[in-house]
Amino acid sequence: MRGHVETIGRDNRALLLRGMSTTITTEDYTMTTSYSTDATDDAKETVREYLTEIVGWLIDTGHASDDLLNDYGNGDRWHHESHVDKSYDLQEAAQLLSELSDHEETDSGLWEGQAPREAIATQAAFTYGNAVYSEWRDLIERINDEYGDLSPDLDALETEAEVKRERLEQLENAEELSDEEAAERDALAARQDQFSEDAVAAERRERVEAMVRGIIE
Repeated sequence: MRGHVETIGRDNRALLLRGMSTTITTEDYTMTTSYSTDATDDAKETVREYLTEIVGWLIDTGHASDDLLNDYGNGDRWHHESHVDKSYDLQEAAQLLSELSDHEETDSGLWEGQAPREAIATQAAFTYGNAVYSEWRDLIERINDEYGDLSPDLDALETEAEVKRERLEQLENAEELSDEEAAERDALAARQDQFSEDAVAAERRERVEAMVRGIIE
């Protein structure tokens, strides 16, 4: 979808935009849609949709993949149905192509054989998909950066829990304990559910998920 060099003829685009200029400024028509904002919102919604998988990537590998189309369940289908498979009238297409020009789809094969209006609408649809995908990748990059900042705290959490588990095991296996050591053993035993491996893994996941949510909300 990206990286091609062919496009709709410049003359057709110029005529379209000139034809739009009077329509957009009429008193009974005001454009209120921001396709840039919509693309950002749709990218955030995609992160919400794949939140569990993103958190899994971070915990398992230290970074989340930004390849939505291949590395996430039904990511290709989700992206096409949610972001590309949209219809636009001539006014909407002109506004979108102007506002999202940095993401303009240039693969003319996608609209080959279509009538001019339909071709422009198709180009707009794929341009919007490109914009959402770009925003998604920016979000994943930010998520990975934030996870890098969070990792030392998560590692410290696991280290502290491991120290407590080892200390409890040491005290429980000791042949003799002082009163102070017995009290320490009892205190650790009463709280061992808080520093078990399952508890630490759950807290790590909660913290990572909260970090991701903080970026998209």
